Amino acid sequence: MFRLLNKLIEKSFFPIVFKYFTGFVFIALLIIGFSANASESTFLKYLRNFNLANLLVWSYWWPIIIISAIFFGRIWCMICPIELVTSFFAKIGFKKERPKWIKSGWVITIFYVIILFVGINGFAIHRNPFAMSMYLLSITLVSIIAGLIYKKNTFCRYICPVGYLLGLYSRFSFLGWRVKDKNTCKTCKDLSCISNEHSYNHNAKSCGVDLYPSNIEDNSHCILCGGCRKTCNSYQTIQDPNRPNPGFVKISLKTRISNITRLSLAESFFVLIVSGFVIYEFFVEWKPSKNLIMYLPNLVKQELNFENPILFGIQKSLLLYFLLPLLIWFIPYIHIKRKSLISFKEYMKSAAIVFIPIMTAAHFCKALLKMISRTPYFEYTFSDVSGITNTKLFLDNQIQLFSIPSFINITVSVLNFIILTTGITLSFLAAKKIIKMNGFKKNIYLIPIIYGSIFLTMFIWWHLS
Repeated sequence: MFRLLNKLIEKSFFPIVFKYFTGFVFIALLIIGFSANASESTFLKYLRNFNLANLLVWSYWWPIIIISAIFFGRIWCMICPIELVTSFFAKIGFKKERPKWIKSGWVITIFYVIILFVGINGFAIHRNPFAMSMYLLSITLVSIIAGLIYKKNTFCRYICPVGYLLGLYSRFSFLGWRVKDKNTCKTCKDLSCISNEHSYNHNAKSCGVDLYPSNIEDNSHCILCGGCRKTCNSYQTIQDPNRPNPGFVKISLKTRISNITRLSLAESFFVLIVSGFVIYEFFVEWKPSKNLIMYLPNLVKQELNFENPILFGIQKSLLLYFLLPLLIWFIPYIHIKRKSLISFKEYMKSAAIVFIPIMTAAHFCKALLKMISRTPYFEYTFSDVSGITNTKLFLDNQIQLFSIPSFINITVSVLNFIILTTGITLSFLAAKKIIKMNGFKKNIYLIPIIYGSIFLTMFIWWHLS
């Protein structure tokens, strides 16, 4: 399978044809999203699912790229139309060097916080199709500006929070982009995979995200464009039967665990925010757990008399995506601090990787639940792509959605339990590696115990009630 896939990547039409296709779909989704706008919360609650664009983006595209990253790495980046857009403008732009503040990782983290706190929880871009299209258009404009100013794929590597999140989730993927033989790279004279001469080629291009294929140890940053394999094959100064050298390879669990490294502070803060977001996403699937997770934000709203939905969304984000996970992260640190002089900043850099497998598993579960629960809407979306008419009919009880068969719900529940326990197990393995790296003793195991228990307890409570 890997041999055939790698041969396909050498073809000039791959993956460029798929980027053009997803670009066409992207434009169509923008138009459909702009066709529907509303402000009333009850109407938006259902419009988000009856509008074809909003349904596809938030209930299928987003869950699918999350799930695909877990198994295949940043495979979405391979066919992402935004990469095509930013690469084009980088070719005709100023090609400036990236400053340190761009490469620090804080740009991605801050961008993600703005999208999550202000976009999703403030302006409800996940519910209002018009707002969703504005968001997608804004992302495109940012990628164009980054392409015009800075060299290569600056947006994909240093600005895009979607790609970075997929990179985090793909760290434990069984599939990765590596070289077959590092010795081949050591004897290479042309270095076509990183040569500036091929930086802006259409197909056979050198790496645009500052990677050297021989040094890739995890799936965090490679956008799987296949350019380095094409250059390795096309621009050989001396013919070598071992080339092209880069390609997809299977990565064993032992190798994935052994390649665990500390994250930067910016990356760790990103993981902190996501760890809280995933708790919220998991809990809102069931009404009692949703009431529990929303108790404090609603109490603060009542005490401070928040009437503005944007202000309420931001305070909810601060409480649930920052303060709650900060508390969860801090408890293991207190125990570690008793036997170590490590600062909380240094602890975050090491501990962040231990949270990722559970975050990934919980997000996977949420993705499955969302995709399954939204399938009844497809009966109506293609007859009214804007969703305005169907939403009105639904609220007037003139149309009804079919119920998901119970056997499907049972199957998904069993699968989600397996996924959660797998994520917790991987978290324990990651903690074991961190213990060897940093000498945290066994206190670091409190991370999978506490964080994993949050999801398992809610899951069992949900299914036993």
